[in-house]
Parts: sequence; C-alpha cells; structure tokens
Amino acid sequence: MRKNRIKMKKITIYISVLAGIVLFFSACELNETPTFDDANAFVAFSSENITVKEDAGTLNIPVRLTSLAGVTSAVSFDFIDSTAVKGRDYNLNGGASVLNFDGNEPVQNIVIDVVNHSGVFTGDMKFGVRITSAGSVNPGSIDTTWVTISDLDHPLAFILGEFNATATSYFNGKEVWTVSLAKDVSDVNKVWITNLVSGGSSASSPVYGMVNSEKTEIKIPVGQVIAISSSYDVLLNGYYGPDGETAIEDGGSLTGLIDPDGTIHIQDEFGSQVFTKGTTTSVGWYNIYQADGVFVKK
Repeated sequence: MRKNRIKMKKITIYISVLAGIVLFFSACELNETPTFDDANAFVAFSSENITVKEDAGTLNIPVRLTSLAGVTSAVSFDFIDSTAVKGRDYNLNGGASVLNFDGNEPVQNIVIDVVNHSGVFTGDMKFGVRITSAGSVNPGSIDTTWVTISDLDHPLAFILGEFNATATSYFNGKEVWTVSLAKDVSDVNKVWITNLVSGGSSASSPVYGMVNSEKTEIKIPVGQVIAISSSYDVLLNGYYGPDGETAIEDGGSLTGLIDPDGTIHIQDEFGSQVFTKGTTTSVGWYNIYQADGVFVKK
C-alpha cells in the first residue's frame, strides 16, 4: 500500500508539472509578438546615403518593397536639388517618376544618368531622392536617400590617395610605411593626412596640411593631435637636437616640397611627442624622423 501511495504521489507530481508546462507555453502563445503580414508591407530605400563618381555614367538606386505574398503598388518619387541640380548635373533615366511593383520583383531601381563635368572642378555635389507616395503599401523608415557625386577634377588630385613613405627614424633606422592624403570637403587647399608618423598616428585623428596656390609646397602645423590615448596627448612636432628640444615654435609648421608628379619631400625633422594628458609635460618621443622623409604616390 505504501509503495502504491508513493507511486500515485509521483504520478500526481508529474501531471502537475506537465500541466504547468502546457499552461506556460499557452501563455507564451497568447503573448507572442504580432507577426508581419501584408497589412504591414512597406517600401523604402536601402540606404540613406550613396556616393557615385562623376564619370560613372549611370547610377542604380535600389528601392525595396517588403511583403509576404508579393503585393503590387505604384510608388512615386521626386528629387531634391542641393549643390547638384537636375538637368545640369544629373537626369532621371526613363523619364517617369514612378516604380510599378508587380508582386514578382521586390527590388526596383531608380536609374540616374550622372553628368560628367570632365576637366572642370565643381567640388562634390549632392542631391536627394524621396518617396512621395508609397501607393498601396506603407512608407518605410528610409523614405529619402542623398546622393553625393564625387568630383574627379580636384586641383590637388595629384596628391590625393596613398603614398609609399620612407624616412630614417632615430629609433628604428630606415622605415617604410603608407601615408594617405584626403581632400577637405570645404577648403580646396586643405588636405587631411592619415598615418603621418608610422605606428604613432591614427586614422581616427588625422592631421591637416595647407597647400600653396602654386601647388609646390605643403605646410603641416605642429601641435596637432596625432594619436588618441587615455593617458597621454600624442602631438605632431618638429625636432632638433639630442636633448629633445623642438625645432619649430608653437604656431609653426612642417614644410613639404611637392614635385609635379606628386612626390612630397619633408624638409624638417619631425615625429610624435608624448605629453602627460592635459599638461605641457613631455614624457618623450614616440618616434622621430630625420629631414629625409619622402612620400611617393602609389
């Protein structure tokens, strides 16, 4: 009898646990997140920003209609002129400002003809495309995309890009590394330099240089932050002498002479000087180069 009572007790506990599990999952089903259906179908651009080179010819801007069963919709769009102007810098290929989704292809393209102003410096230009009507579906979160037409006729194009850099380090001897120069978005004579000091500068903190109107010289102000650290300020500086004194006063610049082919010859000894963060106390130099630095365009 006692064994039967124990057995019945175990069966009762098992049934209770099983019933609890069933109730738990039933409750979960009652509180499930509502599923997506075609009442939620929407249309949107794939990205908020697109960049195209001015010589690309055409640009396809994808628009996606997201649905389950493949609903149909006529989606209208128009343009927002900014620094790029329709009819001058770009045109709609095909003419009609509507995309007809037939339920079979979820992605359609707005096709843009990009005007190439070859040999003319215009600077990068921008225009927008926006969905004005989603038709029978909902507008998505990205209902406008901005297109940047990248100008290829920058006056400093011959020194933009990557360079093979060589210089003699006081610490490491002859060094070879890669330096990058990029244009500034607002000043045509200004460039941003990444990795000016090998191993001691950062892509997140490039330094700038100013090119003269003859495009024969670049000046890179000293004192710029060249790397980010939680404990130290690492600054670009000129160097002179065995005692670590700086050769360029505050407000001065490193000088680079520019050849017609874009090769840059650094005229000063320079490097990355390390300071205790928030102070003017130098704790030494991360690297120092002799005045023989040469940057050759790749």
